[in-house]
Amino acid sequence: MYMNKPNLSLNYLVISILITLPALADSSIEHLFSLSLEELLKVKVIGSTLTEETIRTVPSAVSVFTHNEIKRMGIDTLDELINLVPGFQSFRSSASSITDTATSRGRTVSGLAAEILILVDGQRIDEPRSSGSVIAASKYPLEYIEHVEFIRGPGSSIYGSNAMQGVINIISRSNVNEVNISYGSFNRRKIHGLTSHSIGKLEVNLFGSFSKDNGDNFNMEDIYNRPNRIDSDDPRELANLAVKFHYEETQIGLQHYQFNVNNFFENGAPPNDVNQRKGEFTSISLKQSFEWPSIDSWCWLSYHQTNVTTSFQLAPPGVFTGNSVPDSSDAWLINAGFDDFSEIRTQWHSDWTIDDKKSMQFGFEFRHIDAPEVVAENNFDLTDFVNGSFPVRYYGELRATTTIQTESQRDITGIYTQYQHQISNLTRFTLGIRYDRFSAIGDNISPRLALVQELTNRQTLKLLYGEAFRAPAENELNLKNNPVVLGNTDLKPETVKTWDIIWTGQWQHVSVNLGYFENHFEDSIQRSVVTGGAIQASNIKQDPVKGFEFESSYEFNDRWLLRTTYTHLTDKPDSSFRQADQLASLMLNYQSGNWNTNIIAEYHDDREMSTGGIDSNRFKLSDYWNLFGKFQYNYKKEWNLSLMIKNLLNDGHETPSFNANLIEGVPNRGRELLAGVTWYF
Repeated sequence: MYMNKPNLSLNYLVISILITLPALADSSIEHLFSLSLEELLKVKVIGSTLTEETIRTVPSAVSVFTHNEIKRMGIDTLDELINLVPGFQSFRSSASSITDTATSRGRTVSGLAAEILILVDGQRIDEPRSSGSVIAASKYPLEYIEHVEFIRGPGSSIYGSNAMQGVINIISRSNVNEVNISYGSFNRRKIHGLTSHSIGKLEVNLFGSFSKDNGDNFNMEDIYNRPNRIDSDDPRELANLAVKFHYEETQIGLQHYQFNVNNFFENGAPPNDVNQRKGEFTSISLKQSFEWPSIDSWCWLSYHQTNVTTSFQLAPPGVFTGNSVPDSSDAWLINAGFDDFSEIRTQWHSDWTIDDKKSMQFGFEFRHIDAPEVVAENNFDLTDFVNGSFPVRYYGELRATTTIQTESQRDITGIYTQYQHQISNLTRFTLGIRYDRFSAIGDNISPRLALVQELTNRQTLKLLYGEAFRAPAENELNLKNNPVVLGNTDLKPETVKTWDIIWTGQWQHVSVNLGYFENHFEDSIQRSVVTGGAIQASNIKQDPVKGFEFESSYEFNDRWLLRTTYTHLTDKPDSSFRQADQLASLMLNYQSGNWNTNIIAEYHDDREMSTGGIDSNRFKLSDYWNLFGKFQYNYKKEWNLSLMIKNLLNDGHETPSFNANLIEGVPNRGRELLAGVTWYF
């Protein structure tokens, strides 16, 4: 099990990064603040069609951030960047201190973003158990991002299941040599490094990062002993390692993420010294490209594995007093290791250039998911409790006695094709379709249709239609003997039909995007509280989600840049009560010589949260603003000094929990300062 594996230490990462550093040489170092708005608008978008498109002509609702933009911001993880994207929102949940719920266009199932597909260099970063993004993905380090595309709306015509509400496509950095060391609030220690080598035709890129802190201090309700309150914190340790090899037409990639968090909420259980979650995700991939007359092809083979261990207190001391044998007043403890969940993926893709106006993309994908049986360790027998067999057996120690998820395998086959036609100099047409079959679940067809009309050489109108789906995950189907979350083997895939109309205007110093969307769902999968207070997923009839999305950038001059977003969900289903109706963000950047100052303000409208163990029993959480800042000084090109400030106002805002037993929201960290120095070589 993972718990017996050594943690990735800071010394190991430092050695891994520094041992391969080349001598300080004549490598050119880009200026920290060099990218203009006009250059940003020329960035190519890949994730929407698997071909290069500009932001103005891509047949999707897309927001793009480049590394030069990101490194100016007072943020350093993906969950924080998500809140600067129209239509997207991210907030802390009660699942664990590392889990930030990410949603697109006002809809989610649970803490893991199963409806949003996250890709890193083309590879899915998801858990075979949940089909959602890897738990640690919300804390993905922004330092490793060359550019990231947030694609709103359906992506199943290319990617199949899970690309239902959006796709986050991350392109990692290459040909970079830098090291950063930072220290700040909560005794946070952070280091990251990138280095690149060329050995003949072989290119090697290495990235490593490590972050550890003691956490913030919180005073929260004790749901096991009301009205008492308890003091707790949320320490965490995160590590990332990525290696890329590129030799002519062959690429090999390795990604590894590892985390360890303690004390905070865990599976909705109140904070205490028992709560802990640790895990790791490892992926290795091989990509081989081929060039034929008029056709570019590549084949991809990848394997990834996840291990997650969760420990928490399921019930307070005394819960089984008089109802256990031998009789005990101990607290009820659970430890579950979701280890060795794996996925093998094979994909073949081709891009056929028919002529200078027409092209076709097509391919095949096969995935095999292996989900082993999960046996929980408990001190009171979980099976006895679930079956109503009292008195419950008490072991006096944690014993592996109860199966909480049955073993399963899943074969997923997908075939897709896409046709793109530039009908005239001003009109582009895209038609795509994909067929997917999930063993023992069923099949699905996901079509796509897009018309992009350039009104002038600065303005574009996009009319988009797409359908997408999400197949139920293993942890939605096969959970058992679980008083917290129940499985449902009768679940069917959920589908969505989406309409978008988008107007885009781009000038030398101004960029504006305004869009309206409608999402119509069928067999929507939603989690709700059932008899006994447990949560179970089921297919329901869901009302549509409708809304407006706005995004603009304005470059006043070569010193000032303003970026704003606004989202208004005009219609949303009752099941989306945890989602804010209105979202907004503002980012103002000022540069002068070697100095740069960046201020970010993000707004979340009020939301609701269920309580008393009943979804329909709700209370309101107040709206809030969250401010971030970053001040930087570039010293002699090779050195950069920075000060990052998060939650500048030290606002003690709360966010919704997925646990209906709480009577107050989930607390977020207070003001955090992080000072750092970066060396470019």
